Amino acid sequence: MFPLTHAYAIGRLVVEAGPLHLLGAIFPDAVLVNGLRWEQTHQAGAALHAYLAEHYPAGRPFAVGVISHGVSPQGLDYYGDQRYGPFERGYCFEEARPYAARVAAICRLPASMGLWKGHNFVEMALEWLLAQRDPALGRRVRQVLQEPAGLEELSPHLEAFFGPAGSPLGESLPAMLPFLALEPLTPQALAERYQRQVRLKHGVETIDVPAAAAMIEEIAAAIQPRCWAFLEDVLGRIAAMLQQEEWAAGPQDPTHTP
Repeated sequence: MFPLTHAYAIGRLVVEAGPLHLLGAIFPDAVLVNGLRWEQTHQAGAALHAYLAEHYPAGRPFAVGVISHGVSPQGLDYYGDQRYGPFERGYCFEEARPYAARVAAICRLPASMGLWKGHNFVEMALEWLLAQRDPALGRRVRQVLQEPAGLEELSPHLEAFFGPAGSPLGESLPAMLPFLALEPLTPQALAERYQRQVRLKHGVETIDVPAAAAMIEEIAAAIQPRCWAFLEDVLGRIAAMLQQEEWAAGPQDPTHTP
């Protein structure tokens, strides 16, 4: 999923979620810029929570955000990418199947990559729909990335847990900003920012941005109301997991101000 969707999710999962919750919910995708492996950030939420509980308890809200995002334990990306219900893959991959060939052409990538990139287009469509529901989401994400309260104190503990990375982990969250469409969030803005990701990951200088924007709009119309039922279902599952494991318990994020 994209950052506004993760911000929406953590806001639903944690009452009065603070900056560290939100930063943690976004952090797993900072692999785009920090050099960590995807597995490190998407499969280590429980271990990070245990580590911070021992070494820096005030950082546990960050770990709760990471857990809400990841695939193991089963957070939002598990259900969106890995497995959901009776499907072979996650929800976003299943919704992407009818669009895979067209997305590959839009991104100027081999047809074999169409489903992978197509699931990103489903994620962008959901991102746009959520931005329309809550126009303040983009501003909240931008603000927390520009002024990441509590991250300076937490960063040494993240470095100790994750080990060496290509760039300081605390700096990698603000470094995501050039790749994110936040405000105003439109299909055109999403397509333009996605072009930067494709260029960075695959060396494709330009995608067909107008066609990408049109595809995001087409998919956004097609996935309703199924996308809302999906979100309600998985947020309920994740909330139950957080409660069962007592991961959401403990002191409130010290950087949160009601």
